[in-house]
Amino acid sequence: MRQHSILLDDLKLKNCHDLLKIDTLNEELIKVKDTDYWFHYVLSENPHEIKKVIQEKYIELDDGTPIHLDVYEPTQNVKGTVIFIHGTAVYSKFYAEFCYRLHEEGYCVISPDLIGHGLSGGKRGHFTMKKFSETIQAVINHVIENHGNKIVLMGSSLGGIATLYATAHDIRITGAICHNAAIFNEKAYKKIIKPKGLLRILVHLIPFMARLFPTWRFSVFLYLDFSKLAHSKFTERIEFLLNDPLLTKKYTLTALRAQLKEPLAKPIEEITTPILIINGEHDFLFSLDYMKEIQERLSNAPGQLVVIKGASHLIFQEYIDEALKEIIPWIESLFSHQG
Repeated sequence: MRQHSILLDDLKLKNCHDLLKIDTLNEELIKVKDTDYWFHYVLSENPHEIKKVIQEKYIELDDGTPIHLDVYEPTQNVKGTVIFIHGTAVYSKFYAEFCYRLHEEGYCVISPDLIGHGLSGGKRGHFTMKKFSETIQAVINHVIENHGNKIVLMGSSLGGIATLYATAHDIRITGAICHNAAIFNEKAYKKIIKPKGLLRILVHLIPFMARLFPTWRFSVFLYLDFSKLAHSKFTERIEFLLNDPLLTKKYTLTALRAQLKEPLAKPIEEITTPILIINGEHDFLFSLDYMKEIQERLSNAPGQLVVIKGASHLIFQEYIDEALKEIIPWIESLFSHQG
């Protein structure tokens, strides 16, 4: 990783234009960063107060790809750092309210836009799980150099899975929190999206097609029904999400293949980093039975499975208080043992 970061506010438009590589993040996306569209996703806190806290920075991957970071840093008595990884199609500020609340508990929270998402560089929706792990590794490097080695890696949905994959890839973190988890090369898709009709046929063709047409893109709505994500408070905000200019609505065949075939960097049974798995009781994508199966296979990793009662998939939008009640003691315990 090239060792520098850039405050977004200090960038002139032309430099931002160059940094974000106009072929992958066009002028409309650059303009959208100033619209505060993400305010639609804040339910209880004052979004203007959250905005005052956030510092926006960039780091670069080894190949020069810029990765956008939202940084929530307390002014004093920082307890440690949480790296928060977003889910499918969205970006860091979709979770701004949760990250802000975690920051209010005394933690520095750093939330990147994964490569190909949000305001980060890379072809839109084009990734592998290995590339996600390398992106997260670069963020970990940045945190160690600037904030210390008390680090919990945490993610939601696809970000929870990316957290599991990154934990198998990089042993430097203190612990991990996976909101949802999966092992893609073990036919996890059958337990998550339960393909039917045309999709059931396409699933078997994607690995072959990805070799021939790696950057062909398909709508994520083909396998993910966003209208079912919310359970209560956030239901009326789904329409805003579907019209979000920063939503990555299409994934390439390479990205789809990764979610069908890509293995962990090492067998799950060999992971030793403490992992907390958290899941909504009524999550329509990730069943409790599958999460129990994953948790039981983490035989060498201290951890547990926590279920948020009454919750569906969007626990970090609809059940923030309940989630923090489970997460904060876990993080405090990890950091206290680290010294």
